[in-house]
Amino acid sequence: MILDAQLLDIQPLLGENLFNSILTSPEDFTELLDGGIYENDGISYTNYGLKMVICYFAYARYMLFSSAIDTPFSVVQKISSNDSKPAENSVKKTIYSLNREAAFQIWSNVKNYLKRTKNPEFVHCNTSMGNLRFTKLS
Repeated sequence: MILDAQLLDIQPLLGENLFNSILTSPEDFTELLDGGIYENDGISYTNYGLKMVICYFAYARYMLFSSAIDTPFSVVQKISSNDSKPAENSVKKTIYSLNREAAFQIWSNVKNYLKRTKNPEFVHCNTSMGNLRFTKLS
């Protein structure tokens, strides 16, 4: 799920050049990856870090696509104190959507960091969440 988040969610946001540079030399991008406070035009800003964005995207994918989620038996909804049942797909989709929305909010912060620090390899490629449709196959 983490690799999928990196390849399918993060790479289109960063652009191929910056994404590959980070993979090749992550030590050169510590501030981008981990986040921190930085200055721009005399104003202090906080960069939440690309790792946080990856975490939200990966967790969203994990919740939607994994068969063993958060319990040894999958995502469950408690019926009573001892019983549970598998979570409905709509619940999983909601959790997925909420985490993707959070990822894009944090990405907006990281994107501002890249723009303000004028990273030469950053080519703003894609920021839309896209329209994801789910169809049940019979």
